[in-house]
Amino acid sequence: MPWRSVETIDITDVVLKGNSLVATVSVTNYNIPFVTKTSRELIIGGVVGFQVKVVTAMISNGHMTVYNNLVFVQFIKRRQNDELNYVLKLTATDLNIEDKRFTSDDGTWHLINENKRLQYTFQVNILLEVVPRVNSFASLHDDEELTDFELRGVDGSVHMHRAVLAAASPVLRRMLGGVWRETKEGFVDMPGTSRATLQDLKNYVYLRTLPETGLEELLLLSSYYMMPELEERCVDKLVQNVTAENAFEVIEFAAKNKMTQLMLAVLECVESGLVHVSEMRNHLQKQ
Repeated sequence: MPWRSVETIDITDVVLKGNSLVATVSVTNYNIPFVTKTSRELIIGGVVGFQVKVVTAMISNGHMTVYNNLVFVQFIKRRQNDELNYVLKLTATDLNIEDKRFTSDDGTWHLINENKRLQYTFQVNILLEVVPRVNSFASLHDDEELTDFELRGVDGSVHMHRAVLAAASPVLRRMLGGVWRETKEGFVDMPGTSRATLQDLKNYVYLRTLPETGLEELLLLSSYYMMPELEERCVDKLVQNVTAENAFEVIEFAAKNKMTQLMLAVLECVESGLVHVSEMRNHLQKQ
C-alpha cells in the first residue's frame, strides 16, 4: 500500500478578547515532497485578520527523511481605507519569539521560524495596537494665548484654534471660512454636548488620543462633523470592549443613531465568536 501524503495545520484553543488573541497552532507532515498550507483566518478586534502559513519541503536519500519547514504569519487590515496604522506584537515562546512587532497593513508574509520537525505545536499570543499619526498640532494643545475660537457645551466650553479646527473637519472648515454667525462671534453652540466630550474632541484633534469612557458621545460628534478617522477609532475601541453584558446596549445605541459601521463591527464580533448570543440572552433574562 502506498504511503498517504498528509499535511495539516490546525488552530485550536482560540481565545479572542478585545484587541488580543491567544491560540495553539499544530502542524503535521507526512510523506510530502513539497506543500504550502495556510490556516483559517482569525479576526482580531474586528479590524485585522491573522493567518499562519507553512511551507514544507521533504528531502529523502533513502535512509533518512528531513522536513524543512518555513513558518510565516500574515496580518491584514480588513478596512484598507480607514487610514489607521496597526501594529501587532507577537509572542510565541515555543519558537523563541518575544514581543516581535509587525505592521499589519502591508499584506506581507513574515517568516518567523525555520525547523526540521515532522510534527510541532506552538502557542501564539498577539496584541493589537493602533499607531496614531504624528500630529504637528500637539505643541498647541495647552496654548491659551493664540486660541481664537470657542466650542460651547451644555456645562462649559473649550477654547481652540480656528486653523486647527478647519484642518480637522470639513464641516467646521466651511463654517469658519464662510459668513456664518459663528465665524463672526468666535464661538459655536453644541447642544446636548458636555464639556468633557468637547475636551475629548480637543485632545483627539491636537494629540490623537482617545478617552477610556464617553466614546459614544465622541462618536456622535465625529459623525456629525465628518471626521472619519476619529469615527473609525471610536468604533474600534468600542468594539474591543464589547462583552455579552453590554453588546445589546451597543447595538441599541448604533441602531438609534444610525451608526452602521458600529453595528456591523458588533455583528462581526458575534459572528466570529467573540461574543456569544447565548450569553447575551442569559444576561438579558437576568435583568
